[in-house]
Amino acid sequence: MTATTFDPQAGYIVTASTAFVNFNDQTFATFYQPILGPFAFSLFYTFRARLIPKPTISNRTMQSELLAHINAGGQQVLEALHRLEAAGLVQTYFQSDEVGDVYVYELQPTLTPEKFLTDNLLSILLLEEIGETAFNHLIEQSRQYKLASPNVNLTNISHRFFEEFHINSQSITATPKTITDARKQSPIEKRPSLTAGMKTDFNWSTLLHLLANQPIVSSDLENNHELILLEHQLYGIDEPTMKKLVLRSIDLQTNHFNPQKFKQIVASTYNVIYTQPSKVAEEKSPVSNKGLTSKDQQLLKTAADYSPVEFLQDLKAQTGGYVTSGERHILTGLVEQEKLTKEAINILTWYVIGDRGHSTLTANFVDTIANNWLQNGVSTGQQALLQLKNFNKQSQEKKKEAKKPQRNNWRKTIKEPMPEWSKKDKSELMKKASSQEVAKLRERIANRKKK
Repeated sequence: MTATTFDPQAGYIVTASTAFVNFNDQTFATFYQPILGPFAFSLFYTFRARLIPKPTISNRTMQSELLAHINAGGQQVLEALHRLEAAGLVQTYFQSDEVGDVYVYELQPTLTPEKFLTDNLLSILLLEEIGETAFNHLIEQSRQYKLASPNVNLTNISHRFFEEFHINSQSITATPKTITDARKQSPIEKRPSLTAGMKTDFNWSTLLHLLANQPIVSSDLENNHELILLEHQLYGIDEPTMKKLVLRSIDLQTNHFNPQKFKQIVASTYNVIYTQPSKVAEEKSPVSNKGLTSKDQQLLKTAADYSPVEFLQDLKAQTGGYVTSGERHILTGLVEQEKLTKEAINILTWYVIGDRGHSTLTANFVDTIANNWLQNGVSTGQQALLQLKNFNKQSQEKKKEAKKPQRNNWRKTIKEPMPEWSKKDKSELMKKASSQEVAKLRERIANRKKK
């Protein structure tokens, strides 16, 4: 179950994995904060402040209390929570019982700086956020206490375990019951995988074939298999283009593939300010669909030829803009959900940037459209375009209806009786009064004054 709204009436509990003792505040602040953003960073510490020893389901607290404490709305908290989950810092569990719905937020430890740098997803995201200069500074900072002397010839003379410690041989062959019981009560936890469920249409065999006669250590490719597939997933890089990027990342002296250099080359290649469209989509057979114009069909062909990030880059090229890391995060989320096709995601991007004229994709607006489409059974590019045309048609009809003059049909015609003087002829009305009539009128006025 994936939560789409933050329920203030549900309960929540904060727990931590057994490995949470390895959490490092310095690493969290320097390596994680740039990719999480300030609100997710703050939410994590709010969670950590609510850790209690031996928590149980009955220790639940209303989530409304969490909203009040951090002074934020449900949508803002939900987006921050999703970022913490995606970065592997929180695992969220749910159940519904006789008391009501309850969420369990299990905190995870930070990676060490070295493991963070070797993690393809996190290190690439950090590089894109802070740039090469700050990224290299973090690498130097994390390795500041390692021996810096060059050309040394050291031999490891450290003592081995059994040279200093002695254990009963029977305990080794038959593990004591106390230890086996402890292992059963708390099985070894595995750190959540950030790439679980990631699918790709990249042809790995084709890439190997293209690099077959190139000066590169073949084992390096297999060792960096996940990294290369991830970059393809993020930017839609095809096999021939990937070959060029890999060759640019080779150390010319050793012929070894340099993963850090590869990340920087890809980031600089796909994270630049565009002034011209990068390419024209290769023409395919026209898409025929009732209700679509020739321009609509051309748009669908283009949407089918580009990956989501590449499609957005070309849209930004027309305005001189560039794709932000937040927009890549939004598009990656849509791809990972696997509910909308690539074409539908590109049509959504075109609607927000090209049709509505927004400068960037925003999570709330994109999620609103995507949810509306899914609720109406829209998943393909053709369905998405037809849905937009139908929406625009309804909007225009509402505007026309609003402009029509309103008739006051509710008003009733009231007939008043005409006064007697109005029935007289005009000549009779304009006739001059006689001296006797004038005298009578003066007499009536005098009598009224006496009263």
